[in-house]
Amino acid sequence: SFKCSVSKLIQVYLRCIHTTVVTGFRRAAAPKPVFDGAYRSNFGKLKIPGQPTLGRPILSIIMCPSFNCAMKTDADCQSVRSDDSFRYLLPQVGDSEEVERYEKGGFHPVHLGDRYNDGRYRIVHKIGSGGYSTVWLAHDSQLSTWVALKIVVADKSAVFEEKIKMCYDFTSAWADGRIVTYNEFFNIDGPNGHHLCLVLPFLGPSTYAMSSFLRSRMHPKLVRSVISQIARTVADLHSHGLCHGDITPSNIVFHLRNLDHLDDKGIYRLFGEPRTAPLETESGEVPGLEAPRYIVGYLDFTASGEGLIRDEVCLIDFDQAFLASKPPQKVLGTPPGFLAPKVAVGKPAGPASDVWALTCTLLHLRSGTSPFAEFAMDAPADQMVPIAQYLGPLPNLWGDPVFDKDGLPIKDGKAGVPLSDFLRPEKLSLSDEINQIFDRPPDYLHCQNPPVGSEISREDPYPPCYETKFWRPGSINIDGVYLGGYNDDVDEIIKSLPKISKHEADLLYDLVSKVFVYEPEKRPSAEDVLRHPWFQFQDDA
Repeated sequence: SFKCSVSKLIQVYLRCIHTTVVTGFRRAAAPKPVFDGAYRSNFGKLKIPGQPTLGRPILSIIMCPSFNCAMKTDADCQSVRSDDSFRYLLPQVGDSEEVERYEKGGFHPVHLGDRYNDGRYRIVHKIGSGGYSTVWLAHDSQLSTWVALKIVVADKSAVFEEKIKMCYDFTSAWADGRIVTYNEFFNIDGPNGHHLCLVLPFLGPSTYAMSSFLRSRMHPKLVRSVISQIARTVADLHSHGLCHGDITPSNIVFHLRNLDHLDDKGIYRLFGEPRTAPLETESGEVPGLEAPRYIVGYLDFTASGEGLIRDEVCLIDFDQAFLASKPPQKVLGTPPGFLAPKVAVGKPAGPASDVWALTCTLLHLRSGTSPFAEFAMDAPADQMVPIAQYLGPLPNLWGDPVFDKDGLPIKDGKAGVPLSDFLRPEKLSLSDEINQIFDRPPDYLHCQNPPVGSEISREDPYPPCYETKFWRPGSINIDGVYLGGYNDDVDEIIKSLPKISKHEADLLYDLVSKVFVYEPEKRPSAEDVLRHPWFQFQDDA
């Protein structure tokens, strides 16, 4: 019927908005699919016009309801179906998991108050979700502590368990909080299958959540501190022969103050009461046991003005980790925008590919976007297009790499599409992009006041306790226009904002230009990166 068709179209549109707006830029800038041979590439398809840039506003970022509320511990991208066969209506709770994954092999249905591992862990709130897990805040009744339970989808649990055991053997002796694998793990048998459940410390938001272009930015001083901490951690991993394989802003997470003295009410006072909405089907049928009765929205780490987020960070998610002496034969599950070029064309990963990803992460945190990522970038072939625009022609010894229809590199001389067929002639300059990085205006607090009588909506600024750590561009009003809203004036407003100083820009370009080279052997080590003078740069932030 016409009514049914309209309803279907509206659902498809909303689903696209939900996935593109809420997760679309995460997919471009920091998605983390574990490679399963099922990339949905833009390769061979019509590209969205425009070039990647560190300073261009993107509709998906500007409109995103919230990047501030989820501790991402696995894939930030959430798959959406290629057809319009959606079973569930979208729950109105803000950010949430991809509800279509409540199916055999998918998410385990969880409700507030549920208990796990013989009643030891009681669910109190939801922290976040990704493509392969949901993450819940739980109270440990044995130790009287707050923990995070990461419940992995059933069809990935066996692979994850094998990986995390290997990593735990290497990192369990590091008790300084720089690396987080798990405290313990157990298994859950549910209607959708057998699920791995990792017990993790209760950590804060990811650096991705706090550095997302117009939604949130980090102060330069904090960026240098965060990258210094992670570079030190990566250097130590490499010295032990281990590569992380997936260094992205989503996998760098802030520590929180200890909250173990709080009860449920204390938690809700700091992070807000759980927002819930019934999970309804499009057909009107009652969902079965494979789905929860309701969906829970994510908690908000910055809701409180008590300064819960510390400056210290940790590296999480070691499901892509590998021994440097035994690199994986398949393409890493690193988001394409963070893949080193030699890995993207099908060559083995190693410590140098970690350094490449670390430097991409540095630029993302400093600018709010990623240099080699485009909207809806899904596969290694997509990644090579902007890389070639910035770095120039590939080394002659690499030949003309060939990719399959999904944008994955083809080995063994099999037929495919050569990279040269879809490279762009336009050249891009990293130096120019770095010099366009904008920072907080000096009259930031004054700019937060809306015009008298204005009905313009805006983002609320962060509480004063985070004044020296984070700021929200969307809370700034310049001539009656807020950066958080998408309109024709945004580009001009961004041009008027203060830019990175020439001294810092020169230092930053010197650092990244040493890392962003095709040949891994010419790239500096993580130790070398740490010694770069950019880390000693002083500013007024």
